[in-house]
Amino acid sequence: MIHCLTVEKYTFLEQVSITTSQNVQINYTLAGLSDRIFAYLIDIVIMISITILMVLIFIYTGLLDTSPLLGFLIIVPAMFYHLALEVTMQGQSIGKRMMHIKVVKLDGSQPNIGNFILRWIIWPIDTVFYGGIAILCITIGGKGQRLGDMAAGTTVISLKNSAFLQQHTLSRLPENYQPVFANADQLPGAYIELIHQALKANVELLDGRPIAAISAKVKEKLCIATDQPDIVFLHTIIKDYNHLLSSPENK
Repeated sequence: MIHCLTVEKYTFLEQVSITTSQNVQINYTLAGLSDRIFAYLIDIVIMISITILMVLIFIYTGLLDTSPLLGFLIIVPAMFYHLALEVTMQGQSIGKRMMHIKVVKLDGSQPNIGNFILRWIIWPIDTVFYGGIAILCITIGGKGQRLGDMAAGTTVISLKNSAFLQQHTLSRLPENYQPVFANADQLPGAYIELIHQALKANVELLDGRPIAAISAKVKEKLCIATDQPDIVFLHTIIKDYNHLLSSPENK
């Protein structure tokens, strides 16, 4: 799925607006510098801990006595830590996941292994002067990019607040809300859970396939024909479902 991305600057925030193939915009806030630093520190602690554990294993097993060259293997896990995790965890390390931030491409799609390799190769340069180069680039670059991001065409977004989700949250339903699909409450509860999972996957993983699949099933189940984009349709179904279940007629 191809996405488009624009960057909008606000008073103290920068946001990326990702337009999906269905012409639905999902706005993300670029990951704050403090979040990225904390994520980095968490990852550093983990990398140091892994290295210490490797040292203890090598000393306990006597591998260093067998061949001093094997000592190089001690630093291999820490060396490939960011690359391995960002590839396998869809743009997140443990630190990034704990801080609810992730790497995405500037066109809004998932980075490929080549993008992650570029970020990883340039990472040592970004850490020069205690990360000063990365901080400088992120601060003045305008797109939340360190040098590795610039080379890879990526940036880092925050998953904490999605303007799209905020606009469609149930707590924002007006008192005079009128359901769009009057039979939404006939949907089994298991479908609602699947919808939530699909919407989360779309927002956090930028993966629209679950959205398309569950949307088709819901339309078939409720015999609905609509021109609404799948994302909007599913949000509408959730709002209608909860509104109808909470109405006096159903109590």
